[in-house]
Amino acid sequence: MKRVSDPEIRKRQILDTAMQLFYEKGYENTSMEDIARELHVVKGLCYRYFDSKQALFEVAIDEYTIECAQDFLEIIHNRDIPIKERLETILTLMLQPKEKGRYHDFFHKPGNEVMHEQIAVKMCKYMIPHVEEELENLFHEGKLATENPKILAQFLMYGQIGIWQEYEEPIEIKVQQFGKIIKDLLDR
Repeated sequence: MKRVSDPEIRKRQILDTAMQLFYEKGYENTSMEDIARELHVVKGLCYRYFDSKQALFEVAIDEYTIECAQDFLEIIHNRDIPIKERLETILTLMLQPKEKGRYHDFFHKPGNEVMHEQIAVKMCKYMIPHVEEELENLFHEGKLATENPKILAQFLMYGQIGIWQEYEEPIEIKVQQFGKIIKDLLDR
């Protein structure tokens, strides 16, 4: 492989190659040696950028989470829309994700459900401060029934994971029921 002097470019090459191999062969069946061989570099070069295969994978999860969350952030911070509608829209997008993000195919591949759940938790954790900020604003305006916006943000975000994983109800029913819960929790 062509010599690359920019460490960020090399790191990106290693990450992208690893994710492609994880997709093709599976995470468990891919080694750092496989990644190095695919890149035509020595294995030590991969370890120079990532301490382990797990560390490399964690970076990929973090990047994918941030990429996917961008749409959610725009929605949650759009104060022209009532908070109930913003939260319902986020749930709808989570239930019907766009094919977006560098590693979408890997994380949504049949058999990778455990990894997808890992991302769901990271996504919630990433979103909580943003939802909390919006709830804090409502609290200060006297429009929030609870005095603890942080706990409510955690409840709303982590509570969505169970809704995502329940397959029997149609999406529209899930969003409608979630909307009723939000209304009950937020209406003062």
